[in-house]
Amino acid sequence: MRYRHVASTLLTAVCLLGVAGTSASAQTGHMPAAAAAGPVPASAHPQVTANDADVKFVAMMIPHHQQALILSRMAPSRSGDSDVLALADRIDVEQGLEIYMMQSWQEWNGLEKTDPQQAYEEMLQDPMMVEMMGMATPEELDQLSAATGDAFDVQYLRLMIKHHNGAIGMLSDVLANGTDETLQTWATDMLANQYAQVQMMQQMLDERTKTPTS
Repeated sequence: MRYRHVASTLLTAVCLLGVAGTSASAQTGHMPAAAAAGPVPASAHPQVTANDADVKFVAMMIPHHQQALILSRMAPSRSGDSDVLALADRIDVEQGLEIYMMQSWQEWNGLEKTDPQQAYEEMLQDPMMVEMMGMATPEELDQLSAATGDAFDVQYLRLMIKHHNGAIGMLSDVLANGTDETLQTWATDMLANQYAQVQMMQQMLDERTKTPTS
């Protein structure tokens, strides 16, 4: 019961942060999925034991989220676009909290907590893994870091769309193959949120790359 109570508390925190981040939502016209859905009630069924798919998902999603933080934290010093800045701030807050949630899940299950930065740096050494997970390559990271203004905004959106699509594949896999009830709830919320953000970012990208009509 303590396990489910803490999980519910963390989900509530996500929802509250989603509400607090309405500056991004107001500018883009979207409500964060977690905030819109509200807290998910604890299941009346016994907690199902996590399987290998659950353990692997968490260990891989933590460093995947870490790159989203790195990309988004470049924005304040490089972008002057209020919508891009609001989006980057929202992703930073949401995915930073989700890293904490997933590390807590590892602790609850007696697993070693993944170090986000260390695991991320190790992941970057595997080009096939980076491509499979939709992550930015070291070269793309260098290009984004060197960009400013409109060039940064366009590159950031392109990389983050690819990054989110990689996460959507990972989330779909754990929903199909995992067994842990708490992770199933979190993954469902994450999937809805990431999908909505992809649609939003694609619209933002289209607006910033469309050819002016004469």
